[in-house]
Amino acid sequence: MMIDFRISPLVSLAFAAALASVALTGGANVVVTPAFGGQILGYDIDPNGTEGVLSESVALPGGLNLAATETFDQSTGKIIKVVAKTRGLDDFVTQGVFGHHVGLVLHQHAGQNRYHTMDPLDANTFTGLWAPPLKPNYQLWTISRSQGTPNAAAYEVDNNLDIYVFGSNIEVNTFGSQFHFKRDDFIGNFPLLAYDSKTNQAILSGSIGCRTCKPVVATIDLMTGKMRKFTGLGLGGVDGIAIDPATDTLVTTTLIDGGVEFYDLAKQTGFEVEIPNGSELDAGLDVEFDSVHDVFLVEQYSSTGNPNNPQPRIYVYDEKGNVMETIPVLRLPVSPSLIALNPQKRIGFISEIVEPQHMFLAIQSFKY
Repeated sequence: MMIDFRISPLVSLAFAAALASVALTGGANVVVTPAFGGQILGYDIDPNGTEGVLSESVALPGGLNLAATETFDQSTGKIIKVVAKTRGLDDFVTQGVFGHHVGLVLHQHAGQNRYHTMDPLDANTFTGLWAPPLKPNYQLWTISRSQGTPNAAAYEVDNNLDIYVFGSNIEVNTFGSQFHFKRDDFIGNFPLLAYDSKTNQAILSGSIGCRTCKPVVATIDLMTGKMRKFTGLGLGGVDGIAIDPATDTLVTTTLIDGGVEFYDLAKQTGFEVEIPNGSELDAGLDVEFDSVHDVFLVEQYSSTGNPNNPQPRIYVYDEKGNVMETIPVLRLPVSPSLIALNPQKRIGFISEIVEPQHMFLAIQSFKY
């Protein structure tokens, strides 16, 4: 899939540099701006390290663009190294940090996709390739978030929206069997994906998105292909998903009712709480799990219902559905964006929409 997020070359690099020095309020303390002031195409941080990685794109005259991948320091937000840079029709898209400090970056060149690894991330260079054996006419759609374990789940999809799910050890470039998940097996297109490292299961959840539609939750054993599914809680599309493998507690967010759902996967039961200040505009978005402190973090685009003054929030939940902490942050995208966590340091990084360009030009940190 070719992603085309472009930014005018007239964007002021001086403005971007100045923004990096601004002290944030509400628990945030670092702003990361790309080296060339471009629109960010993916980012993540090493949850057990000191660096992060991002990719960016800047539109150039003649329909070309500058594409780059860079590493940055989690403590200061400063760019450490420009790992790769091209001028032409290429794009780099950061996929995440997996396993033991392994960065993964998609390079889109001449209609072909290659996945470069940075093993370890703080080598600050591409060290190898991750080469998923995709089927003809299928494209990789998503990879589950890493929890510091070597394995992850992923799925590929074709134009008929049929899915093949598989497991992979990204560090050593190995892959498990691929299991067909037909469109008829699932309600909704492009479901969200999580990975249960204790049971070696992929978990998918999605909905057709109508106002009265409930989501479906499905688990697939990545050794046998055995699938179980059940009707979930909440209404509308699923915007976020994360799991605690130790307790098999799955947490999702739903759009229409502003719900945050907590499931016991083994029992296929659960309960739902309404996100604070909840409404459709104020629904929860991305969900991530902190395996050190056993809490889930949920982002909210707006706590006011007013798009002109959204006052976004991060909520920290325990596994009983209680809000333990509320963290104000700067302006977020209206669609889900990654909460990248370093649980040991109790810090996270999320997207920041920068005005007046109203573009994703920075990453902001927060403490919890």
